[in-house]
Amino acid sequence: MADEVKVAYEKAIDLFGHGRLEEAVAALLALIKSRSDFADAYESLGMIYYKLGRLDDAIEWMARLAALKPDYAMAHTNLSVFYMKKGMKEKAEEEKAKATVLNFSRK
Repeated sequence: MADEVKVAYEKAIDLFGHGRLEEAVAALLALIKSRSDFADAYESLGMIYYKLGRLDDAIEWMARLAALKPDYAMAHTNLSVFYMKKGMKEKAEEEKAKATVLNFSRK
């Protein structure tokens, strides 16, 4: 199963790399449906939605990643950026603070 997941993820990333963003989204959604704990897919999906200008979707998937892996600082860093792009300064600062605390706690 792990090999199948890795192959599916690499295919989605390859689609993304070739500018086939909507196909990459579909591949990542299918991957998450079959393996709901595969965190890399959540992050990639959030970033692709961000690139597509779909900030609400980007926020939704990055928030899901943060819920799945609360100690993953990049989820909070990305949420901070997404919220700032939406003009939601207070929420952006909250997420930035979470990321900062997580980064400091690792050192």
